[in-house]
Amino acid sequence: MLHPIADAETLETEGKLAEAIQVYDDILTTTDGASTLALVNFRLGAIYHEWRELFTAQRFFAQAHQLDLSNADIRDAIAELNRHFSENREAVADEMSRKNSDQIVSLFRIATGIKLLTMDKPVQAYPLLKSRTKIFPNAAMAKHLLTDIQITEDERNSAINFLLERDWLVNTGASLYTITEKGLYNFYIELAQLHVANAAWTEAVMCYGQAYWLDSGQAYPRYQLVICHAGAEAWDAAVETIAELPAAVPEGVDPIAYHTAVAKSYHHVYQTTQDDAAQQSVVEACETVLGLDKKAKEISRLLASYQRRKAWWRR
Repeated sequence: MLHPIADAETLETEGKLAEAIQVYDDILTTTDGASTLALVNFRLGAIYHEWRELFTAQRFFAQAHQLDLSNADIRDAIAELNRHFSENREAVADEMSRKNSDQIVSLFRIATGIKLLTMDKPVQAYPLLKSRTKIFPNAAMAKHLLTDIQITEDERNSAINFLLERDWLVNTGASLYTITEKGLYNFYIELAQLHVANAAWTEAVMCYGQAYWLDSGQAYPRYQLVICHAGAEAWDAAVETIAELPAAVPEGVDPIAYHTAVAKSYHHVYQTTQDDAAQQSVVEACETVLGLDKKAKEISRLLASYQRRKAWWRR
């Protein structure tokens, strides 16, 4: 995005608040200017305030104020929030306790779901992990809302310890814990794989996309995205991603599945464009698949259809 703040504000105007949050979070990690960071924290606080996530809003407003002490809008937002807290002490305390419990439940379900996968129980793991994406539409929101969770010693069960042992959850203060980006990355990767196993291609695309957003240094999610785009028959999206990737498939990605997706994607593009480069890409991907698996009948038939075209052209 060339103008990320303008893009985020447009998303806000269109009511796409979850998407706006993710753009704003990108700005927080790529910008140094105090005035810009103050504005971004303020906008994040305003969105969470609108959603009644008041404690998350308070955190972002406080960060905005530290960056721009003289900003009247920020001071007014903080004053309004503090007034609400002061006038509704009992209700605020109840709400804080309830939200904290909900956060612990989310951590428990993430940890339990992944533990079940290590026990080869994907059927039981799937609904536990899938339920969290309804609560947190994207990784930025999960990161913001699973921050500074109060967990007492009595509440530190085996699921919480499972996350702590892997550095997927860290202690940020006295009895306060925050999920790490590493923890969220593994959550989205594991859930994406479950979506793939259930042929839920669109959901898998979302999860691999979020994993890549969390760690753009990892090639694995991008190659998996190609497979999922093809599974969803989103051929243009698959080809667009393929064009950005090196030919060598990284460890962990099934090369047969990947090159099959490449072949099918370029085949469908060729049907529309009759582009020679797309045709050549189909042939190369088919040959790669057949070099790995001579019994890949669907790909063998696809390659044969292109060889017939070539023979006809030569005649």
